[in-house]
Amino acid sequence: MNKHTILFLGIILISALSCGKKSEPSPKSEDSNAVAIGSSDEFTKILESSRNKLLVFDLYADWCVPCRILSPIFNELAKIHNDKALFYRIDVDRHPDIAQAFGTRGIPYVVFVKNKEPVYALTGVNSKESYERVILACGSEIPVSECREKLAAQ
Repeated sequence: MNKHTILFLGIILISALSCGKKSEPSPKSEDSNAVAIGSSDEFTKILESSRNKLLVFDLYADWCVPCRILSPIFNELAKIHNDKALFYRIDVDRHPDIAQAFGTRGIPYVVFVKNKEPVYALTGVNSKESYERVILACGSEIPVSECREKLAAQ
């Protein structure tokens, strides 16, 4: 095989893995503590009412294969750390305005927000420990300044 054939096969493989079927929903755990955001108004109310709470937003799309890989990790984090943070999922196809507000450039995109301020974000699928570091540094009633100091020291 020449390098053009290999490149062509690679593009086909990546396309097949990335595109998926849009009509097929992403896997969700029924007993997850992560809540799906239903509207921009709901998103705004969550931000307004979450004084000193860490909010963790998973921006995803049903057709996104890496998003499907992250989903069980995110659900597990939501179960384990529900005392330290509130977990939400946002479908970027249904809510492009929210995705744009976060400056989303790729998905999955997990944004950690405290007092209406994004304090950290991770793009792509990362290890469970990567997300836990942020949750432990910023969760519960930790002030934003202390949260940022802890994250900068890591």
